[in-house]
Amino acid sequence: MDRVRTLLSAAQPEQIYTGIVHGDYRFGNVLVDPTSGLLRGVLDWELCTLGDVLADVGYVVSYWTDPGEPFRRENDPSGHPGFYTRAEFVERYSTVTGRSIADIGWYEAFACWRLACIAEGVLARYLAGVMGDEVDTSGMAGRVDALAVHALGLLGG
Repeated sequence: MDRVRTLLSAAQPEQIYTGIVHGDYRFGNVLVDPTSGLLRGVLDWELCTLGDVLADVGYVVSYWTDPGEPFRRENDPSGHPGFYTRAEFVERYSTVTGRSIADIGWYEAFACWRLACIAEGVLARYLAGVMGDEVDTSGMAGRVDALAVHALGLLGG
């Protein structure tokens, strides 16, 4: 985690695209019309802020599953037939918005590091007994490690 933080800090791209950042933008927080497939609403805005809009794109990509890969998140349908691949999604975003996606790996790495920090905090609260009901925490540390390793790979570290 420390190595990822160091690499993120050293390679942080210049912020070019400032706007509203949702902070938890993913399929689990959107309403999709089951007939047309069009996005009809975005939920859970409590983490929103102003910032680099590519942070949301990196977050979406951090969950995106390509066909044949194990699902990164069970409620993310992106690995099913009919969805773009990760690369197609990013390219489509760039085409529609006119924004450069040259640094998308950094934004995905940032999202993975951020998720790992959150997961580490949740694990610490469970282990301290302040999260209510007992939960099997045996896989949580592995999730933190996997996110950090993935981020390191994206950053070339």
